[in-house]
Amino acid sequence: MRLVVEDEAGTRSTVPFTGDELVVGRAAEGVAVRLSDRDVSRRHARFLRASGSVHVEDLGSLTGTRVNGERITSRRRLREGDLVQIGSYDLALFGEAVTAAPGSPPPLPPTPRPPSGETPAPATAPDPAAQRPPAPATPLPPQPVRAPLPPRPATEPARASPGDGAGAIARRALVAGLAALLLGAAAGYAIGTATAPPAPPAALTRP
Repeated sequence: MRLVVEDEAGTRSTVPFTGDELVVGRAAEGVAVRLSDRDVSRRHARFLRASGSVHVEDLGSLTGTRVNGERITSRRRLREGDLVQIGSYDLALFGEAVTAAPGSPPPLPPTPRPPSGETPAPATAPDPAAQRPPAPATPLPPQPVRAPLPPRPATEPARASPGDGAGAIARRALVAGLAALLLGAAAGYAIGTATAPPAPPAALTRP
């Protein structure tokens, strides 16, 4: 089994994967595959062989490890054709049965690198109806104009009654005064009659 590494410039290299563990990182020592990009941590990821399968796990890197465009959070089993992305490098595992041109590593699978969980939407043909110019607006029929209502006539002020003048007020005061005078005289007469002493009896004259 071989690990093929391709950098950002498209240069590929092959690393034999014969043991049970293969560490990838930027450190100068302690890694099997050194990737010098600044986005790669010193010990970035590890490839493990167990029970005939190969797994990859991130070693707490800053930029993470992606498999087919998805950032992994735990150990992920790799299948034929899976693309591992570390920084600006693409890595893929190939069995011994994969052959390529003499002296060159096998090409990496053409797996796109979309964001996690996103796939590009398929292109659709433009809608012919959307390209048609908009239809001209249909004018509305003229609406009948209603004649304004005539204004309401001003309210006619209340007419003053003939008895509301100054002369009528004077006459009312005079009548009230006379009535009070008569009431006073009647009351005085009644009081005087009630308090007058009885008249002496008439003297008897003998014949």
